[in-house]
Amino acid sequence: MKRIPVVFAAILCFFASSFFSPAAAETVDLTILHINDFHGNLLPKPGKEGKPATGGMAYIAKMVSEEREKNPEGTLLLSAGDMFQGTPISNLFRGKPVIETMNRMGFDAMTIGNHEFDWGMEAFSDLRDGAAFPFLSANIVDEKGALLPGVKPCVIVRRKGLKLAVIGITTPETRYATKPENLKGYRVIPVEKVLPALIEKVKKEGAGLIIVLSHMGLDEDREMASRVGGIDLIVGGHSHTEVKTPVVVGSTIIVQAGYYGQKLGVMKITADTETKKIARYSERRILQKVKAGPNDAYDTAVAGIIKKYDDQIRGEFGRVVGETRVDLAKRPFESNLGNLVCDAMREAAGADAAIQNNGGIRTTIPKGKITLEQAYMLLPFDNNLMTMELTGAQIIGLLEQNAKTEGMLQVSGLKVVYDMTAAEGSRVKDLAIGGKPAERLRTYRVTTNDFLAAGGDRFDIFRAGKNAVIGDNVRDAFLDYLKKHSPVYPRTEGRIVVTR
Repeated sequence: MKRIPVVFAAILCFFASSFFSPAAAETVDLTILHINDFHGNLLPKPGKEGKPATGGMAYIAKMVSEEREKNPEGTLLLSAGDMFQGTPISNLFRGKPVIETMNRMGFDAMTIGNHEFDWGMEAFSDLRDGAAFPFLSANIVDEKGALLPGVKPCVIVRRKGLKLAVIGITTPETRYATKPENLKGYRVIPVEKVLPALIEKVKKEGAGLIIVLSHMGLDEDREMASRVGGIDLIVGGHSHTEVKTPVVVGSTIIVQAGYYGQKLGVMKITADTETKKIARYSERRILQKVKAGPNDAYDTAVAGIIKKYDDQIRGEFGRVVGETRVDLAKRPFESNLGNLVCDAMREAAGADAAIQNNGGIRTTIPKGKITLEQAYMLLPFDNNLMTMELTGAQIIGLLEQNAKTEGMLQVSGLKVVYDMTAAEGSRVKDLAIGGKPAERLRTYRVTTNDFLAAGGDRFDIFRAGKNAVIGDNVRDAFLDYLKKHSPVYPRTEGRIVVTR
């Protein structure tokens, strides 16, 4: 029997491999880079007890460029919202420094978070117009169902020949998580009412993978994945969750990268170009810590943008405005930091009681000198005091709502005892106002912030308050209090007692 010549055999092997082995072009490797809930943290955060600093947009930018170099044609950079509000360097310039750095880094899209509206619609429009990338939200509409001007429901991008649809979704909590007038004329509709039809539409337009860029929170993302089919990947935000291992619901993968730019999400996937599904994905190391030590590399162009703005505020914001003899910490129900803030509010308003939401207290302050920058980071929202008349019964109603939220409110002038084993609506077992038992029919002067006064965080009872008077900025009240009383040493003292 004749032997097949070596060259001919090689040709046969080539054709056989073409027919019987998967071609390399059938899959593509993609890298999804993402951050969320950045809240203006352009500068690194100092490390505790001698540890190196972390975070900072210049360091994130360097990490992004290094990941892009590994996969230049297959990388996507996304933001899941709440990018601007939260630090002096961002707040004083209404988010402009953040937009400039994002433009420089080449973000591909950002979904709209609830805090994007904190400075009102005009400031939001300025941010949107200044962005070199699309703002996305498919579920914020006006009374006629039209989207926010200049905002897209989704974008389709092409990576390595594969079309990817990125759909933006905003939390329905936006309607009570920002001042109502900031989003006047618009509503946030449930995702089930918009996503299925939109997914079908983009698939008809040739989209392969469906990515939902969500500012909903991890629990809500799980629910969305279980109720809406066709989503391949959810890149999430809002709940500030560090998802260290991908969460999988059905055929949907969910990721989220914490908060404040402390971690960069790096999700690597392999997509099948025939089935247009995710064939493989990273199961570990999907979050990379952003190190900002003296030997860590950073993007000099982005650092230059940040320095331009930081130089304008550094002298003033380094000024010492007070001192604390104890660490100021926050936690659900009573905290020494919550007590301090509420005491400042009550003193400024001359009220019987003060009530502040935990969400408005954004950070902690270590023992020692307090700078103006720390005060701004503690109370970044430009809320004003709102003092009104509420009955004892209405105050009890607010505290019953607080029990449902596991302690969202901090107080001054009140002492409340909760029984968390009791049924909802009957958990307030004892309440004293000004050291005396609360009288349900008596009227008390209560000060809060204008966010809560408008029914924010679902505390609608505030909207029934009588003879409301607007006062100073909450932060200014806090600064005045520090000036008068430093050094301060607040403690927890039984203002809120919880039995279970």
